[in-house]
Amino acid sequence: MRRGGKTGETSGQDRNTPHPADIHVGQRLRERRIVMGISQHRLATIVGLTFQQVYKYEQGKNRVSAGRLYDFSKVLGVPVGFFFEGMAEPLPAAALVSGGGNSLLDSREATELFAAYRVISNPMVRRRIRQLVRALASEPNDSTEKSES
Repeated sequence: MRRGGKTGETSGQDRNTPHPADIHVGQRLRERRIVMGISQHRLATIVGLTFQQVYKYEQGKNRVSAGRLYDFSKVLGVPVGFFFEGMAEPLPAAALVSGGGNSLLDSREATELFAAYRVISNPMVRRRIRQLVRALASEPNDSTEKSES
């Protein structure tokens, strides 16, 4: 299979469509950056990039080189393989862009909730929060969806 173009064009794939692997790696980069509480600008400065480059990596518009992925893994405290976790079967790029991926951390809300939870040091408080979330999750969601708008 012949490859070309910046985003990993394969035969039958539009040259301007990001490769599903690039989108997935970008999403994992963004998730970890947010969980760590690091801005795009700060991450860019640490690894010697502009924030626009980090933005393009996170969107899957630019492919992350192996060396750059290694740099990100060191700064974000994860192994390089972290960026590929959850990539079982290749998904069409359109499904990933439209939220077709089923990652728990697809939404910024979930990522922020997780980041806030991580900084709670009291094990009793953490346990109570988990109990509260489980209790709320077992309730029907119709009433909560209407009131959140």
